[in-house]
Amino acid sequence: MRGHLSEVVRLGWGGAKSNLLPGAVLWVLGLALVIAYYQIGAVAGVLDRLGDFKLRYSPWFAIVSTALFGSLIPWLVQALFLKGGEKQPFRHVPWLLLFWGFHGWQVDWLYRIQAGLFGNGIDFWTILKKTLVDEFVWVPFFAVWQLVLGYLLIEKDGSVKEFKAALKRKPFLDRVIPLMIANWVVWIPAVSLIYLFPLPLQLPLMNIILALWCLILTFFAKNA
Repeated sequence: MRGHLSEVVRLGWGGAKSNLLPGAVLWVLGLALVIAYYQIGAVAGVLDRLGDFKLRYSPWFAIVSTALFGSLIPWLVQALFLKGGEKQPFRHVPWLLLFWGFHGWQVDWLYRIQAGLFGNGIDFWTILKKTLVDEFVWVPFFAVWQLVLGYLLIEKDGSVKEFKAALKRKPFLDRVIPLMIANWVVWIPAVSLIYLFPLPLQLPLMNIILALWCLILTFFAKNA
């Protein structure tokens, strides 16, 4: 059992290391956006208008925008840059839209709850608390298992029989633990950058980073 767990952790760490380079690109882009927001008035004006739009149409903004950035945009990128057998079939897109729309609604609540608990400051301790809750409570207990099970069910076209058979071939924890480790390595710095923005901008910026992440991963996969 211990040896099996070590192997699962090793696989997760291997995936995390392979994502370090695209992750570093993501962090640089995110940091540039943070600096631009606080140092360039024109950028702040554009982003603040986006935040106002998000507040006006919440929660539908969170649902629709995350659905588009988490599913449709990555699918379009795959359609342009990957070969037929390497990209998801179009029949999965409606289900992915539903999955990511629900995820966006949850993340919007996560950000609002954290703002109520810890405030809206951008000091070190506030960002640290929010990042720890995000990555060590939200991710392992809510986000990652939804991602694993949701994508597996979509991959099997909603067939419960094939879904169960796939889980027997590769158990649930064998799927979750490597993904969670890879997530922590890349997204802990990314989430810290997201929490540097005002609350109305956190979900829109999460969506932008999510789309950039998908674009970067597609580029690296294509050229691997």
